[in-house]
Amino acid sequence: MKKTTLLVWVTLLVTLCVFVVYPLWSNQVPEPLAFKPLSPQVFFGLIGWLFAIALFVERAVEVVVLVFRDQQAGALDAAEARATAIVAALAANATASQSDKDKAARDAVTAHEQTVSYRAETKEMAMLVSFVFGIFISLAGVRALHGLLADFTPTGTLFTVADIVVTGALLAGGSEGIHRMANAFTSFMDSLSTRADASQKKAEDSMKTKP
Repeated sequence: MKKTTLLVWVTLLVTLCVFVVYPLWSNQVPEPLAFKPLSPQVFFGLIGWLFAIALFVERAVEVVVLVFRDQQAGALDAAEARATAIVAALAANATASQSDKDKAARDAVTAHEQTVSYRAETKEMAMLVSFVFGIFISLAGVRALHGLLADFTPTGTLFTVADIVVTGALLAGGSEGIHRMANAFTSFMDSLSTRADASQKKAEDSMKTKP
């Protein structure tokens, strides 16, 4: 098992023990919370603000990542372009030796692999920065789950921690993920409306067929 995978599993187990096992063992599990009635107005009001905040987070992360990673990314792109151009030039040169062509091809592959690896590392860095920003914003008061609770519903520390982590992860996912949530909710509500209309029509047809 790789060290990274082992570290992930250890982190998950520790998190499980802290946030689930300990409250159950100490008999400190909070009571179920009261939520607002689920309606498009409530949901899209919350999603709209989260979407706008996610846009700000995305732009801030983009600026931070560009400062530290853009120069090296540009250098790798240029190196890959030069290696590709050399391969094309040698392929068009009838006097070029096969060994030179093979070496140029290997250099091009190496340059491409370095570019792909660097971009993958940049993406991981951007996700980490996004999560840190999301947690910080959630700590500052932006909470997704709190917005769904009924008014004056008492909440404990465990719920607040869960809300901070969930909101931070949600903002780290970016505006596209929030947009998908909105589309999924719209599809769900449309399906409920279609089923209700079909049931009502079926009941009306049944009444009409009765003598």
